[in-house]
Amino acid sequence: MKTLIAALALASTAPIASAIEIIVPAYFYPSWMPEHNEWHQLTWAAQQGADVAAIMNPGNGPGAASNSDYVTSVSAFRAAGGKVLGYVYTCYGINLCTSEVPATRSTSEVVADAQKYANWYGVDGVFLDEMATQPSALPFYQTVSDSLRAAHPGWDIVGNPGVTPMAGYAALADTMMSFEGSYASFINGPFLSGLTNAAATGAIVHSVATVEQMHEVMDLARQAGLGAIYITDGTMASGNPYLHLPSYWAAEVAAATAPVPEPAQAALLAAGLGVLALARRRRRVA
Repeated sequence: MKTLIAALALASTAPIASAIEIIVPAYFYPSWMPEHNEWHQLTWAAQQGADVAAIMNPGNGPGAASNSDYVTSVSAFRAAGGKVLGYVYTCYGINLCTSEVPATRSTSEVVADAQKYANWYGVDGVFLDEMATQPSALPFYQTVSDSLRAAHPGWDIVGNPGVTPMAGYAALADTMMSFEGSYASFINGPFLSGLTNAAATGAIVHSVATVEQMHEVMDLARQAGLGAIYITDGTMASGNPYLHLPSYWAAEVAAATAPVPEPAQAALLAAGLGVLALARRRRRVA
């Protein structure tokens, strides 16, 4: 029994899973009115010590010129410890874009948009949206990645294929958002069972209606060792689920930073507590 108690003590003080990064599609305008400026809530999260990255997207990209409202909010967020990524669409490399005209982009156009973010906002990296997954588009993204790393060695490159890409893509980004979908798809789908490099993988989960569902998604993500997550109650039915922060934003920040036992230690602790409970019952019976 003493050995068991010692093991339980070790399990209860064992290392905990590291906090997960929250990568927020911050597709909302930084209003000059504080009560309507959701960038202030992002800054608050960074001030709490959360690992938060905000994807800025002034106009489906950097826009035509620098925007003073974004400059103010981005600067405050970064000063609080937040990280800013510039949104750049890529038209799936060799395929048609979903919404842009013309329906293709060159590698130089992608890199030029990234450079505008650097010049105007001093961002910490880039978010490559509409990312392809097939081998035929790999040269396009290799060129983009090489160009960005050469120009900005310290940047974080985040790719967003929304599904698990083919072999070769993982090396092109620091984090690959290999899931973008609904609560039901995340909970019931194959994504979590097929992870190969969880720490460099992220997920964007929408249509998570309640704070209880948010905790369920967060717990699964952290137990799987995911490197990044974003959870929102926004839905596709609204047109764009990323135009506002979730109603449970403060709870999500807390859940992302709360201590979580490593799976092995948690299992040991649970099993040990069960043994202790059984031993106590036997003593009472005796």
